[in-house]
Amino acid sequence: MNERARVAAVGVLRSIGTSRGVLLTRSDCAITSGHVTSDVLLRGRLLDELTRRQLPSGGWATSTTSKQAALESACLAALALGLRSDGAHRVQDFLLRVQNPNGSWPAFVGDDPDGGWVTSLALIALRDYVPGIPARLRGFHWLLKFAGKESNWLWKWKFRTTDRHVRFDPDKYGWPWFPDTVSWVVPTGFAILALNQVPCSCGDLGQTPHRVKLGIEMLIDRACPSGGWNAGNGVVYGAPLSPHLDDTAIALLALSERKEVPPIQRAVQWLENTAQGLRAPWSLAWTILALAAHRRPVESQLACLRSLPDLFAVEDTSTLAVMCLALDYRDTLSAFGVAI
Repeated sequence: MNERARVAAVGVLRSIGTSRGVLLTRSDCAITSGHVTSDVLLRGRLLDELTRRQLPSGGWATSTTSKQAALESACLAALALGLRSDGAHRVQDFLLRVQNPNGSWPAFVGDDPDGGWVTSLALIALRDYVPGIPARLRGFHWLLKFAGKESNWLWKWKFRTTDRHVRFDPDKYGWPWFPDTVSWVVPTGFAILALNQVPCSCGDLGQTPHRVKLGIEMLIDRACPSGGWNAGNGVVYGAPLSPHLDDTAIALLALSERKEVPPIQRAVQWLENTAQGLRAPWSLAWTILALAAHRRPVESQLACLRSLPDLFAVEDTSTLAVMCLALDYRDTLSAFGVAI
């Protein structure tokens, strides 16, 4: 690398570091790996594209063809941007404005006054935003009351007696996508990650450890026999279901502290094997985060992500944000509360 190119790279690194609240010096930016440098530069360009798509309200739409702010896209973009950029402050203020009176967050602005699964993502996205502390506390209280239908005694009886088509323990329940539905893998995974960030298990938050334990037990109970997770149950009508990449990756993020449990070990192995040759950027990005959380090498997956064509033309905003998160997976896992 010649001096002119090196100075340009350092300038990009410094601007990215400053946007995260870290001032990088020239010595900090010593180039030891071409892959590390390319990851930082690629992520910087993707963040520029993400920032360009931010709506005047401070949120993001699901795609470039929409103007309606979507909470999933906004939360993932907030996590990708960090804390120090103007765009980050705008989206954090946006999240505070659109919170429902009951403490939850809607899937889209103006919809779902009863709230839904994106509440967990909003709680994580606001983790380090001091003005958001009261809103987070209201959100945590709501999330603790939000449970799959099988937590009700009548539904427990139903699944034990008349509805035997699915094989799971109804005493082990997690979180649904929306109120008055049963537990699913992805909402449960994000809820566990969010509740692991509760500042203290005291007062009205005292049931946090119990709910997290139930959610973890639910995920382990519903794992697919071959390894990994389907969207909901692992077995239906006596037939084992095939696992899905995205559901498996998000479940593994939530279960990163249970590495020794056999179903989790099988899931990590399944994900590693299945990720070979994976080309879908959304699934590839979540796979990088999950494997890194379980201390597995991710260089081959990062190389595959770098090689994908037209990354800046990806229309789905959440995918664009998750690619940024994967390219900075160590800081991302820290934001999710996952230690590596």
